[in-house]
Amino acid sequence: MAKVSCPFCGVTSPETLVIQAHIEEQHYETPNQSSVYKAREGSRVDSRHALLPNLEHKVPESEPQWTKCTRPGCGEYVLLRDIDEHLDVHAALAASETERSNFSNNARNDNQPPSPRRAKLDQSRRRPSNAVRSPSTQSILSYFAGRSSYASNAVPKPPQAPRPSGRLGKRELGPHAWEKRMPDIVRQRLLTAAVPRQVNKLGRDGRLARETVIDNETMDLVPLIAELCSRDRDTVATYLCHPAVNHVAKIRCDGNFCGYWSIQVLLTHLLLTRKAVFDAPRVPNVLQIQDRIEQAWDAGVCAYGRTETGGIRGTRKWIGTAEAVSFFTQMGVPCQPLAFEDDDDNEPYGELAAIKLLDYVEVYFMQGQEAAQRRGSSFITQLPPLYFQRLGHSMSIVGVERQRDGKRNLLVFDSSFETSAGVTALLAGRSSRAERETLLKAYRRSDRSLARWEEFEVITLS
Repeated sequence: MAKVSCPFCGVTSPETLVIQAHIEEQHYETPNQSSVYKAREGSRVDSRHALLPNLEHKVPESEPQWTKCTRPGCGEYVLLRDIDEHLDVHAALAASETERSNFSNNARNDNQPPSPRRAKLDQSRRRPSNAVRSPSTQSILSYFAGRSSYASNAVPKPPQAPRPSGRLGKRELGPHAWEKRMPDIVRQRLLTAAVPRQVNKLGRDGRLARETVIDNETMDLVPLIAELCSRDRDTVATYLCHPAVNHVAKIRCDGNFCGYWSIQVLLTHLLLTRKAVFDAPRVPNVLQIQDRIEQAWDAGVCAYGRTETGGIRGTRKWIGTAEAVSFFTQMGVPCQPLAFEDDDDNEPYGELAAIKLLDYVEVYFMQGQEAAQRRGSSFITQLPPLYFQRLGHSMSIVGVERQRDGKRNLLVFDSSFETSAGVTALLAGRSSRAERETLLKAYRRSDRSLARWEEFEVITLS
């Protein structure tokens, strides 16, 4: 009997049905493939980065969505629509490295939202600051349980049967979607490139002190950002998370792991404030986080993730909000995932997802204002940072900044970028000739930039 072969990988079988099943399981990808979270480390809103099952990104299958950044030391897979902003941050870091006073930061047309979206954004800026309300957010877990109250006038829906989930592909899981095992060299980098070590450092008092450092973590960054924002005459108020939260930069290796780095940023807060959560005195590495997620699936927490990914242990598959929820739940940390999406264009007072997100984040940090440390117009609260995800990338929200003209900036820790030379100098008590705007570029994400995106997800820790 003649054998039938798979057109993608060459696997053969005498049975046509066997090959059909093989293709559906191993190679089948469609633009409308459903998943609980479309956002993940590379393509579902992050890192699988795509957000809600009823929201689809209309990108032709043949159109390339990603490009690999060729800047020295980067190598990140970046969404094409995000490459301009990504390169702008690289430019700011380069300016800081050479201590130039500034860098070219002219807004590019490609980095602007379409004109109808700009109009909605400009309208939101005209609201007085005291008009910020608790936004109409949507609990993802409630959404899938049929209890969504996405809009203030929404009628709760009866519980619905879970949507069928299937194996995701490269669009959601990245270029290594079918990987069984990451290369040994990548595994070794993840195990050894970010371990604590003792160094002698010169303190601000001029004395040498023994200090524990981790090469891809930066301490004391939140208070410095507060200081820099407070010196901006255009800034009315800045609200920031707990001062002990560390920036975690990527480990240089072949693979995007931004979902894991964002989890680690939140863990730097928990390590200080909830020591009982940890079995060890340090933040777990990527491989240990993968083990925890797999354990959560074994326990039935977001277990569809295993079906969608085929398992993540020991691979470079992208992760996202669903896996982060699984991890924190398995760690015994209460958390709430929230989603923000554009209102229907036909709604007369419809809002952009970016406006809802900024409203929520501003209210979230303002609730910690009473116990906050104040530095000029900046308030450093005791609140944890937020896990943040949008199509193509995951970051950590560490604050929000409101300016006199109504514009707002999210303040984020982005693992794609290491701490600049100028910021490092200031943290060490030295001076930097780089301008304040240049130093803050890596942490600010403007409302205009955010308005290019139709949906976001965050996770708050309780």
